[in-house]
Amino acid sequence: MSVTSAAITQTNNEFNAALSKQSGSQLDKDSFLLLLVTQFKYQDPLNPMEDQEFIAQMAQFSSLEQLMNLNDSMGTLTTATNNQQMVNATSYIGKQVTVSGNSIGKVTDATNNTMTISEFRFAPADNTVGGTLTVRDSSNNVVYTEQVPALTSGSTRTFSWQGVNNSGAVAPDGVYTVNIALLNSEGEAVLCDQVVDATVTGVVNNNGTVCLGLDGGQLMNLADVRQVSQPKVISTTDTTSSSSSSSSSKDTLTAG
Repeated sequence: MSVTSAAITQTNNEFNAALSKQSGSQLDKDSFLLLLVTQFKYQDPLNPMEDQEFIAQMAQFSSLEQLMNLNDSMGTLTTATNNQQMVNATSYIGKQVTVSGNSIGKVTDATNNTMTISEFRFAPADNTVGGTLTVRDSSNNVVYTEQVPALTSGSTRTFSWQGVNNSGAVAPDGVYTVNIALLNSEGEAVLCDQVVDATVTGVVNNNGTVCLGLDGGQLMNLADVRQVSQPKVISTTDTTSSSSSSSSSKDTLTAG
């Protein structure tokens, strides 16, 4: 084998070894430097690299190294920030938070004879002549319905579900969805700003995003929290008696 062939083989081996260390298709600073050194070793003696070109390539190498170091530093900073957010978010456990959405949860504590239910609030964007509020279970089955009176634009209404179905029986614990359908005087649908108040039961790192675990099993981004307060607890004894008739259950829809 000639000296030239041996040199080329050695260079190929070195370059392949550098490529084998790459996790993807992008070259790192070591591969870039290997290419630059190889170019110096096998440049045409009668047409050597110009000084300006050499300086430009060295500047590119320096920029590449700085960018890669910055990327590593940002990754470390992001991890540290997420960890700190998780530590800070633990102070939310046991508290009630307000978040945009219409998913509510119901949890019963049989030992203390209490029931915690996520509270639903909504504010129409226009005047309404009334509508219907529907609670559905995780299988999209209708559990509870209630008529909504006429509302003025921007007014906030609170729906505190008593945890019972239309027949007055206690609904099982779990995650429920509240659907609100309101109409204006022309029979057109009116959009509403919808928020849910729920109790935080834990903190979860969901693919790098810090989330709060809610009492009904929902996950909510920490950044989506609007308000934090103490949870509201309802006595199951009072709930059963007060929800035995349709008239008393309608009283749970009160102005916020």
